[in-house]
Amino acid sequence: MEESPRPVCTFLIPVVRDSDRRPHPPLVWRLLQDALLRTFGALTGPEPVLYYRKPDAVPGAWRPEEGEEPVEDLSRKYTVAVPAHRVDELRALLRRAGNSFDQRVMYLEVGGYAEFLEVRPEDGFLEV
Repeated sequence: MEESPRPVCTFLIPVVRDSDRRPHPPLVWRLLQDALLRTFGALTGPEPVLYYRKPDAVPGAWRPEEGEEPVEDLSRKYTVAVPAHRVDELRALLRRAGNSFDQRVMYLEVGGYAEFLEVRPEDGFLEV
């Protein structure tokens, strides 16, 4: 059975926490992968998370608030193709991931359009 085209969704997870700039525990990376597989059945990347001791990372920078100094981050990049009617599920999952990874904002690109998802405590966390 042929499926209709799905928007390609790409998102970044910085390799360190916002609050103390320390690396994330391995368990949180596993929770993210498990949540993506459980919810959407597939994902791409980042291969280095599973297979290499020193994962490749995507460099970038962002300014938390107007007037604040830019923060340089290295991030792991993930790609998942989801049915258009389920993109909101991905947004919700990434907000939970943002809390679990101690991030204030999550970068998501849907079909070539960038979104910055504000993360709030009431969005919850990733679960086992």
